[in-house]
Amino acid sequence: MAKFILDYLSISNGADLNGDVGTISNVIVEASLPTIEPNQVTVDDGQVINESYTINVEMRTKESNFDANPNQAGQTGAANGTAILGGTGSPVSVNGSIPAKSYIKMVGKTNSFNIDLAGGIYLNGYEDYSNGRIETVLFGTLEVISATDGLTTS
Repeated sequence: MAKFILDYLSISNGADLNGDVGTISNVIVEASLPTIEPNQVTVDDGQVINESYTINVEMRTKESNFDANPNQAGQTGAANGTAILGGTGSPVSVNGSIPAKSYIKMVGKTNSFNIDLAGGIYLNGYEDYSNGRIETVLFGTLEVISATDGLTTS
């Protein structure tokens, strides 16, 4: 089994995952992998079933801007070179507003693989200083019915 080694994030405004919003490099790997949590309900006979699944995504990067033009995915993204938090074309909410949904591909290095979030999420973000440096934190939640629907590899 191959090990996932993250190269960059590709953010798109559609399920085609082509990086048309922008890409972000230098993502801090230890906080980037999504977690899948079951939403359980008790049915008539007392059994517990998983009704749906919540995928929580938190990513940290040392970067404060999207990659320059053209970005890592070779696209002229709407947010290329602008601030991740509050920049022109950025889909990241910093003030409680509801941004456009983002589609995220975690692009692996050569000889690795990619992880795709199979649905749009609302990205929220803030700056954090807890690790002794400025980091941009992005987070969001995706709700899916089947555990096999939330994350795919390519």
